Amino acid sequence: MNQGSFLKLNINERADTVWSEGEFVGARDYYGYKVVLYVLKGLFVEVWYFKATNKIEKVEPLANQKDLNHYLKDIDLARLLDGYPYSEND
Repeated sequence: MNQGSFLKLNINERADTVWSEGEFVGARDYYGYKVVLYVLKGLFVEVWYFKATNKIEKVEPLANQKDLNHYLKDIDLARLLDGYPYSEND
């Protein structure tokens, strides 16, 4: 799914698509929000959950590549590379 097709979906359809087809990458806390990053067929998508109201407020593609920096410290590269076709000796 490309970004244009994704943005045509309503928030519930976006959330359902991310949860059914996406892969969890990481999460962060931001001013009362739990922001969860998924990758969906090459598209990075953030789900913005507001803790105080227990509601999802946004499901949006990552605004720009530098926003990935918020997640880098928590990404488990070993998990992402599990099964990748290289051995430790390469």
